[in-house]
Amino acid sequence: MHKRHLLIALAAVAALVVLFLLQGNEEDRILEQLEDLRELAEINAPESNVEVLVKSRLLSEFFEESTFYDFTSSGHRIYEVPSRQELVQHIARIRARLASLEITLQDIQVSIGDDTARVTLRGTGLGSIRGEDGQFLEIHSIEVLLEKQDDTWLVAGGRQIRNEREQQE
Repeated sequence: MHKRHLLIALAAVAALVVLFLLQGNEEDRILEQLEDLRELAEINAPESNVEVLVKSRLLSEFFEESTFYDFTSSGHRIYEVPSRQELVQHIARIRARLASLEITLQDIQVSIGDDTARVTLRGTGLGSIRGEDGQFLEIHSIEVLLEKQDDTWLVAGGRQIRNEREQQE
C-alpha cells in the first residue's frame, strides 16, 4: 500500500514540475516577444517613408486584430483600435514624426492564465522629434494584456497605471 501512495505522490510532484516548467517556458516566450517588440520599435535615425511603413506593418504583427488602450488613469479615455490596418496607420503617423527613440523595459512581472497573460512593467522612452531641438523623456508604468493565438502571444491591449514623471514632480 505504501508503494501505491509513493507512486501517486511522485506522479503529483512530476505533474507540478512539468506545469512549472511549461509556465516558465511561456513566461520566457512572452519576455522574448516583448524584447523583439521593443527592439523593432526603436528608431536609431530618421526613417524614410518606406522604412516607416515596413516597420509599422512588422510591429502590427505583434498585436491582435482589434486592440484597446486604457489611459483613464491620466484623465483620458479608453481607445479602441478596431483593425490591424488602423493600428499600422497610427504607428506610422507616430514613427514619421520621430527622429530617434530608445526604449527600455524594467521591473517586468508576468502573470499567465490559460490563454491570457498580464505583464506589468515600467517603460522608458527617450527620443527626439524631427525638426525640433532637444529630447523628450517618457516614463510610464503599464499593464500589457496578451492573448495566445495559434501558439503565439499577441498584445490585446494595455493600460497605463501611472505616468512616473508626474509622480516625480
